[in-house]
Amino acid sequence: MRKLFGTDGIRGIANKYPLTIDICVKLAKSLVKKFCENNGENREIIIGKDTRISGDMFEHILAATFASLGINTRLIGVCPTPAVSIITKKMKAHFGIMISASHNPFADNGIKIFNRDGLKLTDAEEEQIEAIMESGDESSNHGEIIGDKIGRIFTDPKMLDLYVEKIKKSFSFDKKVCEKIKIVVDSSNGSFSKIAPNIFRDFGFDIIPIHDSPNGININEGCGVTNPNTIAAATLDNKADVGIAFDGDGDRLLLCDELGNFLDGDHILAILVESCGLKNSEIVSTIMANFGFEQYLKNKNIRLVRTKVGDRYISEYMQQSQKALFGGEPSGHIIIREHAPTGDGLFAALKVLDYIVKTGKKLSELQNLFTPYPVVSRNIKVSDKNIISSKKIIEKIDKYERQLKNRGKLIVRPSGTEPLIRISAEGEDKNELDTIVSDLVNTIESMQ
Repeated sequence: MRKLFGTDGIRGIANKYPLTIDICVKLAKSLVKKFCENNGENREIIIGKDTRISGDMFEHILAATFASLGINTRLIGVCPTPAVSIITKKMKAHFGIMISASHNPFADNGIKIFNRDGLKLTDAEEEQIEAIMESGDESSNHGEIIGDKIGRIFTDPKMLDLYVEKIKKSFSFDKKVCEKIKIVVDSSNGSFSKIAPNIFRDFGFDIIPIHDSPNGININEGCGVTNPNTIAAATLDNKADVGIAFDGDGDRLLLCDELGNFLDGDHILAILVESCGLKNSEIVSTIMANFGFEQYLKNKNIRLVRTKVGDRYISEYMQQSQKALFGGEPSGHIIIREHAPTGDGLFAALKVLDYIVKTGKKLSELQNLFTPYPVVSRNIKVSDKNIISSKKIIEKIDKYERQLKNRGKLIVRPSGTEPLIRISAEGEDKNELDTIVSDLVNTIESMQ
């Protein structure tokens, strides 16, 4: 059972357990023990971060710990999460670390870890690392690290060019068409603030950037994927053709059409299916995928594979199945096999734009590829996420699951990244869903 790792790495309030300096030192030592002990010389680690003020603190303590163990570290600086995945694999580093709390408020932070193939760690690997940390046996077996054995720390922001070049080489746009497409880009004051608008401009699009001035504390504040009304208003106000919103570390996106309608991960995956005429294949999503999307895929003889919530579970399945070219979550993580084994909001956005440029279709036309079932969702802040294991809550969940059987679904789960219980009910009758969710919310709140 994992205690430190959640849905996506270790996450929490910066400088408070479990995200303290002491934990980071033990984690760094345990990672070296796990991944570097038997790997000879020229051992190297990649570290990136988003724009939070606490990123510097974690970046330096991790790099210093690695150096004390004789490991070289390359600091990319501010970058999107997919860049760490891609650069780690490209440079054949022993592993990569992204310091980010993704869509969370600035006071939070997190540590995401990628193996040398650019893949997020499996549950089993995370459990092994926690076991090393708990045992206290995370010391190196390479003896005293002094003199020229001490690791080096290189500040190397130019490494980000490897990611940018990979993006640019993947697309060839007709600039005469692109210059007629106006796009509002909300970078969430995060990792894509300087990168994404420039790449869109280089391809020839008419860009209106918003929330691209990070100051260390404004990441995700009233902007980005968790504040969709912001990108909708900006798209309409600027009479833009497309609105694109990223999250703080750039591995998620949300689209908005010219009419102000949102397109979530299910819609984006449907556009990708249309763009390549995909049939007789697989799409990988999670238990959160909409029934309407699943029916759309069935009509194309495409199987929807559902995993646990978390893009790493999608990625794990995609490594096993050659049939799965695309995967993603309704929340906006989109994984495209040809590009990277983790979500990349920029690459997914460009794939959609590529289809729009080639077909001349408006995004609003692509918004109607399927009709989603109504969904009612609520997040409840709790002091103890184990509250959903209480008999009273379990009985209510069982009751409503039976009520919705074959007509919809109910998901009640603890957040893997925040002190929240997430409730999501899906079905044909929104009034019924409202009643179910309200009852569960009231019950949980009354028990605190």
